Amino acid sequence: MATSALSRALGYRKFDGGRSPRVLLMAPDYFVVRDVADAARVLDWRVHELPVGAEGQGDGAFLRSLLSALVEFRPDFVLSINYFGFDEAGVLAELLEEHEVPLAAWFVDHPLTILGGAPANARSNAQVFCLERTALPWLERFGFEEPRHLPTASNALVHHPARIDRGAARRLGAPLAFVGGSWWTRARERATPELLARARDLAGRHPLAGDFLTRTLPDLVDEEATRGRREAVFAGSIALAEASLQQRAGLLRAVLPLDPVVHGDRHWRELVPGLDLRGPLDPRTETPALYAGSDVQLNVTACQLPTAVNQRVWDVPGAGGFLLTDAREDLLEHFTEGVDCSLWRSPEEARDKAEYWLTHEAERRRVARAAFERVEAEHRVHHRLFSIERRMRARFASRPAPLRARAAAPAAVA
Repeated sequence: MATSALSRALGYRKFDGGRSPRVLLMAPDYFVVRDVADAARVLDWRVHELPVGAEGQGDGAFLRSLLSALVEFRPDFVLSINYFGFDEAGVLAELLEEHEVPLAAWFVDHPLTILGGAPANARSNAQVFCLERTALPWLERFGFEEPRHLPTASNALVHHPARIDRGAARRLGAPLAFVGGSWWTRARERATPELLARARDLAGRHPLAGDFLTRTLPDLVDEEATRGRREAVFAGSIALAEASLQQRAGLLRAVLPLDPVVHGDRHWRELVPGLDLRGPLDPRTETPALYAGSDVQLNVTACQLPTAVNQRVWDVPGAGGFLLTDAREDLLEHFTEGVDCSLWRSPEEARDKAEYWLTHEAERRRVARAAFERVEAEHRVHHRLFSIERRMRARFASRPAPLRARAAAPAAVA
């Protein structure tokens, strides 16, 4: 399609009136994308899902399918999770900017490890949202205009007591449970010996705490040329994965006398001998059932998130379960310790608190209920999408119009 004809075809008014937005969703096989698609239905968005691979796609076949979707569907904006679908060279980003198609990009992991080698994706038509607030200054320095903090949230159509298979909850539930991988593959198997050595050196020179992800690694990335930048990010990611592995293993070793049930990969047997290790679970059916059916669900946040919380903080209480999680700055922005959350600050404290909660059922149920009510009122994915829509309208609408109040869950979910 000739550039002038394409410009005419894409020159339609965005966010016309107060109607629900039309959204082109980059759709790889990724659980958060499925959660977003579900939440879009809750909000009555009109969504066209464009299949993409895990890696960026700037090839001709994908661009043709994208252009067809843009011309035929006429979206108000494109939505990508973690910049899925976007190529490192910035071909797709440049095309959308040239034709003034707004882009909402929501990072649900630390953006440095995703964008570290791809500065070409910072464009004037892009509005970035990020779960990790300490990454916002780096995103701004990277070239994004007014990046916004936006935590993840729970899917009301999956992690909700009304959606739980009670038979599965009884079958899978345990007194004390943990669901999660060991980080072994990412930390120890996905790199050359040279990169592993660089990661160890990086971790040794810059302890993986404090300002490692707010200053040290971003500065290394900014200073390197393209190839060196990519390798610095990769080495930093490996070092962070090893730190996460050690942190998770330390937690499970501490609570081992309480006989936790662990659903994860086979490498847990090497890290924590004696674990009651079960296989992985289906994340949309079995994992919510385990959360609902267990007495205490353990959680620990990966090291690449200095302040943010991970998905379990929303999903476990969203499913009606009780969560014992590591203390995080962002968590205390949304919950109140002792009222609707329980926190640990060392593996030993996690063991002591787990033992306490296992023997105090009435108090445990009260905290779990309060946590569910907080998630239901404020922390479902449709609440986050409503925030994205509000920001995209404010920045890109051809003619701003008042939003309809669509953030509440429908009666069928409540």
